[in-house]
Amino acid sequence: MSAVRIAVFVAFLLGSIAADDPIVEVKSGKVAGRVVEFAHEDVEVKRTVYVFRGIPFAEPPVDDLRFRAPEPKSPWEGVHDAKELGAACMQPPSPIFPLDGESQSEDCLYLNIYAPQTGADKLPVMVWIHGGGLVIGSGGTGYNGTALAAIGDVIVVTINYRLGPFGYLSTGDEHATGNYGFLDQVLALQWVQDNIAAFGGDANKVTIFGESAGAISVEYLMLSPMTNGLFTRAIMESGTSTMPAIFLSDKTKQSRLAHGFGRLSNCEKDTSEELVQCLRSVSAEDLKEAGNLQSGKLANITGISDLLIPFPPVVDGNFLTASPEGLIRERSFPKRGTDIMIGTMADEGRGFLIVFFADKANDTEIFLNKTYYNEIFSTYLGSDKKSNPAVADAIKQIYVDWEDEDSDDTNYVESFSQTHGDMYLVCPADRSARAHFLAGSKVYLYQMTHIPSHGEEVPFVFGWHFDSAMNWTMPDDDVMMTLKIMKYWTNFAKTGNPNLSDGDVELTENEKQTEWPLFKVPGLEYKDLSLKMETKRALKAKECAFWNDFIPKLMKHTEATQPCSKEEENEKLKYKEEENSDLLLMRYLADAAQKSKEDDHEKLKYKEEENRQP
Repeated sequence: MSAVRIAVFVAFLLGSIAADDPIVEVKSGKVAGRVVEFAHEDVEVKRTVYVFRGIPFAEPPVDDLRFRAPEPKSPWEGVHDAKELGAACMQPPSPIFPLDGESQSEDCLYLNIYAPQTGADKLPVMVWIHGGGLVIGSGGTGYNGTALAAIGDVIVVTINYRLGPFGYLSTGDEHATGNYGFLDQVLALQWVQDNIAAFGGDANKVTIFGESAGAISVEYLMLSPMTNGLFTRAIMESGTSTMPAIFLSDKTKQSRLAHGFGRLSNCEKDTSEELVQCLRSVSAEDLKEAGNLQSGKLANITGISDLLIPFPPVVDGNFLTASPEGLIRERSFPKRGTDIMIGTMADEGRGFLIVFFADKANDTEIFLNKTYYNEIFSTYLGSDKKSNPAVADAIKQIYVDWEDEDSDDTNYVESFSQTHGDMYLVCPADRSARAHFLAGSKVYLYQMTHIPSHGEEVPFVFGWHFDSAMNWTMPDDDVMMTLKIMKYWTNFAKTGNPNLSDGDVELTENEKQTEWPLFKVPGLEYKDLSLKMETKRALKAKECAFWNDFIPKLMKHTEATQPCSKEEENEKLKYKEEENSDLLLMRYLADAAQKSKEDDHEKLKYKEEENRQP
């Protein structure tokens, strides 16, 4: 008899709860969940799932614990009611990701568990880290793990973590070191290690997975020296640690942001210590309002407007010891050898247009003419690229459709979308895939082309079609694709191979048709997640060579030749793209073919026994 069933039986004898309420004893005390019977006409699976929601894994991070690392939850008396979601973490309102009635509180460090009753003693565990730009979201809304757990025979855990200033405020010194949201994630993973066996889970088979900021978090967790032994596999959906404008290394800027935030919160102080002490006395609602990037107040008061999120991750010397860019470049991974799945959507960049076309009902209504395109083109490029005309010209050279460039009927939506999707998501994913492979990891790369919008793999991964509360009905072809994607994800959690589940020794003929190959350098094979599930190779190789290799060289070249005198500066204004950018581009492309050979040669330098060690 499983530990869960024994606990239920004992509780029934004691008469303290309903007979069908599952009770599990964790290190802090007992938790009571609920029974959910999963069944759906479109899938041949019927499963009992024990659902536990709102389990506290940390002390409330309030008062003196605000802007500090989280502390493990102290033991409680009696049975904790774990039938409803805990509060979401403090966050500004978002029409894109509404909380659907979830309450908000600083007391928000809760997790949710979906445990299928299969009779197995140890099931693989998948820990979901939600997206939302490290500013919004929760582990509750949209992430009901019942269908994924029941269909995939895995335990699904979803977690909350602190957001915005509550999770990432840094003064650039020891008084507020930042990254508290990441430390919350670390503590949640430690809780899983300590307690998941009581729910029937295998602590030695933990996969972390997330989308957007959740995927960013996944790679940060891979780069942190604090996470050894906390997970074995990782899935990154539309996000990596090296996305532009997400990380802040400049400690002076960190201090400016913190003190600007303090002025908005009526905490204008001379020192970091005084500032943090004052901020701990301000109400959570006032801090939430002061940290709302959309209001524009923080940018106005600090003069810092080139960040996508108001309080980015930083090097704190504890969770993160060096910049993600440097760690990826040097392939310095504490968790070398972790199995990885990583991928993106086909039209990631369309999400960047929302701020300019908020009144449009859907993407098909957006028309971006040449004039407006040129106005907003550099909005998300970052200050380093905005101030470099050679870079801007080179980007347009690659992404503008020059055949129709002069036509008034030309719609620049695709140019804008592909530019920003490649820069922020597709090509950072390519860089990470290459780096992790060369460091000895098994890597599976994908791009989802079926629905061209950011984050749209989430309904497929979580099986929203099978969740009546989501009201997300799919056509038959999409249902079949949903089941295939769920199988890929849960197979990977079980074996480190999306093609094989536990006990599989070889693929069936049908499975061979959609087999997902390993990503290798050279080779560069990836899975196109669509109705055909085709295998392709060299995803946007030219574009990613452009962003990952050529643009850094171009920026370095133009910075090295920065004119000093007024005459030279005037000459720079006459800079012609065809005389400089194209010359560099041609020279780079002439060398590009050699790159894969160099990568392969570098790979051969690694000994197999060194590569595969975690």
